[in-house]
Amino acid sequence: MFGLDKDRKPHAARFMGENEALLAKAAAAMSFRLAVPVSKKHFEITNKLPVGKIHATGNGLVPNVDQPLYDQIISLVGGDPGAISASLPKSLAQLAPGHLVIAQDTVEDGWWPAVVTKRSNDIVTLKWRDFPGGSEIVRPISTLALLNID
Repeated sequence: MFGLDKDRKPHAARFMGENEALLAKAAAAMSFRLAVPVSKKHFEITNKLPVGKIHATGNGLVPNVDQPLYDQIISLVGGDPGAISASLPKSLAQLAPGHLVIAQDTVEDGWWPAVVTKRSNDIVTLKWRDFPGGSEIVRPISTLALLNID
């Protein structure tokens, strides 16, 4: 999990064995991003991060990190996908830019978190949350899954 706080100071932490839904809810509440390391290079950088801890108060969840380390994370995952809404839509009718959804990449690659960047009637444009440097994708709204982490 990583992001900039209200004072634009970088924060980042690695989590292992934590409840993904809880992490997603915490990241959304702080407007932080989540990324999953998949290569040796990713793990070399994420292993430098402090271990994050889920606390009832939320204090110390994602500690400050040095700007050069934060810049390395950004270089791995790409630029900003745009603001991610802290609220989750209760229905597809409420879906709007900034909402986090689950979308299928391909049958072989499965489903991944994505951020809605545009909506035009029943068609949405998305950016993969964990790979925002990639190109935008377009999907019919009926093919998306909503997150439910209540």
